[in-house]
Amino acid sequence: MPSQSPPFFRQYRDRTERPATWRGRRFWLVSRSLCGFRLFRLANVGRNELRDAAALKAREWAPYAETGYHLHLTGEAARIWVWDAARVRDAMQATGVRPGRISVLPETALQARRGDGLHLVECLEGVEGQFWAEGELKASRWWAEPPSPEQWLEFVRATGVVVHAPPGLPPLEQPVWRSRAWTNSGAGLELERRSREAALAGAALLLAAYAYLAGSLAHDARSLAEIDNRLGEAQHRAAPVIADREGALANLDYLAGFAKLDPYPPQLSVLARVAENLPSNGAQLASWAYQSGDLQFTVFSPASSLDILFYVKAYSSVPGFTDVTAERAEGPRSLRVKLHLAK
Repeated sequence: MPSQSPPFFRQYRDRTERPATWRGRRFWLVSRSLCGFRLFRLANVGRNELRDAAALKAREWAPYAETGYHLHLTGEAARIWVWDAARVRDAMQATGVRPGRISVLPETALQARRGDGLHLVECLEGVEGQFWAEGELKASRWWAEPPSPEQWLEFVRATGVVVHAPPGLPPLEQPVWRSRAWTNSGAGLELERRSREAALAGAALLLAAYAYLAGSLAHDARSLAEIDNRLGEAQHRAAPVIADREGALANLDYLAGFAKLDPYPPQLSVLARVAENLPSNGAQLASWAYQSGDLQFTVFSPASSLDILFYVKAYSSVPGFTDVTAERAEGPRSLRVKLHLAK
């Protein structure tokens, strides 16, 4: 990690490091080794409900009793980092930091954006594979050690990039730290924290105004009445914030009633991808079995023998198809193809 970095508290798997300097704004940086990352498509969610829907997906997906998360929203998709909030809170208290008084971010959010393409980036611990397209992070995977060629090829295929030859590992890149996150969510998208900080900020502002004016005009009844009027106006201005919070919580309860969205593409879409890649020699689908991202289908050709290598290569190049294998089913004119769908 470069020595010239902003003042971060850095949480590793086995320790926490305090910043060398206390100048400027400070962040609590969660190592990528402690974070999960996924991209969710939210095509059926209205624009005004994207944030609440993404927050709901984070809690549904994360395997923690207490979930901390950070969001980046782009159009109809949400990129979500999650971590164990209880583990972060315990580390803060052990370091003498009061939870809620400092922004918690995954380390990827405070590194500079990368150019389009595949990258291998050094992390606080281990390395992270990244795929960027159109200026946005499309896929991410973490390894404790630099991945093997087979692991890297699996990651590349999962991104949907079509490869005609096994890609070599790219050079390891050093992190370039920013003074603020490149994501568009920040801590403000966390509903509970947003309402809590807004309430604390409003209360601090009212108390500061009251203390200043009351201290300087304690014997002036007219000024005290003016202070009361200002407090009433401030409470009136705070009413929309309180209403927004109640509306957000109501939306969250409403979204919780929907069935969980399947992280895999619709079966009809998968069938279309398979059919598009059948050769034009009379080959046809003879059977189909699809469940939880695992797909098995049988191809039959009445005219000629089927080439196993051809079908493995053809379906390995389809975006989202991984771990493609094929075997003879019932003679040389029938093949059973198995694969897994990337989430």
